[in-house]
Amino acid sequence: MKRYNGIDVIRGISMWLMIAGHLIDWWIKQEFYWHKHQMYSILEPIVSTGFLFASGISAALSYKTSLSRIKIINISKLSQVRNEYMFRAFFILIIGFIYNFCIGLFYQGFYSLWSWYVLQTIGFCLIFTWPFLKTPIYFRLIFGFFILIINPFIFEFLTSYEGQSNFFGYTFYFLYHPADQYTILSFFSIFLIGTVLGEILFDLNTIDDQNERRVKFKNHFVIPTLGFGGVLIIFGLIFMFPNFLIMRTFSSFIYSLGVIIVLLSILITIQEFQLITTKKSYKFLYYYSYYSFTIYLTHNFLFFLFSDEFNVFTIRVAIIITTTLLGALLNFIHKRIGKKASLKAVIGIFSSELAKKIAIKSQYKFDKTKDIKVS
Repeated sequence: MKRYNGIDVIRGISMWLMIAGHLIDWWIKQEFYWHKHQMYSILEPIVSTGFLFASGISAALSYKTSLSRIKIINISKLSQVRNEYMFRAFFILIIGFIYNFCIGLFYQGFYSLWSWYVLQTIGFCLIFTWPFLKTPIYFRLIFGFFILIINPFIFEFLTSYEGQSNFFGYTFYFLYHPADQYTILSFFSIFLIGTVLGEILFDLNTIDDQNERRVKFKNHFVIPTLGFGGVLIIFGLIFMFPNFLIMRTFSSFIYSLGVIIVLLSILITIQEFQLITTKKSYKFLYYYSYYSFTIYLTHNFLFFLFSDEFNVFTIRVAIIITTTLLGALLNFIHKRIGKKASLKAVIGIFSSELAKKIAIKSQYKFDKTKDIKVS
């Protein structure tokens, strides 16, 4: 399966900007918090949307690739694909809950044990998306936008019950705590829409003839994504203007989703048609993508380096130096340790091996039962 560099670039940019945003939050002086809010309103929606959208694409590509291999080997092993997929989701969830516990222990208390930080959201998105992977892409696309549309109405209705000890109060806590993070309804829709592009890319990649693939790639991917993404950008900009600059609003989601789709379309088109040599130019962002889970968990230690020490200008210098050094460290780790340092890769390998062992045991029990019946 061909690796699309554009997906790594989107995820890498999202991780880089996430770290930059956290450093601004942690290290800038309080009198310059206006700069933090300014940067967050512009970049944060694109960062969060980009990461979940790229994760949805990767989930679909991984699922379709595993499915195609299993079909070639043995149709009876389809359950192995499901088990591997679910194990990956549950392991991410477990790590996400541990992360929530640590955050709650040191910062926010017991109330934050259930919090929609990105690992918890990705874990649940994987679980909720599983039944949809067998549905047509148009159904997924429509259903994803349907959730995105109704989400603001649900949020507005439940907001008045926030903090109350009743059904609606608990529902608000379950769906929207905290409301400024990766809440499940909105980001599940982004993740689900991402699987649509993932499946399209997989189908195009199965075409062996290069000329035929490029023609279909242009007609079935480039033109639709650029057109659709452009419409989303325009709609997000003009709908309840200037709400696209307000985090977690419907306009913000639509606008940022359009930006990500257009950017991804351009990046993948550059690779597919070999317009620019990208093997080395994207490596820095590739490391941020490949070690994304590891970075997410470990970068929190940067909180303790500086606290309220930088102004608007010096914080930019600090961010550039810090993220550059981190990129160099990731390069070193990649050469010396490789996938062992990638939590995402380790989870994938462990899930695969566990699914294989279960499949072998199931096959053994099936064969043993068959032998008993024959005898």
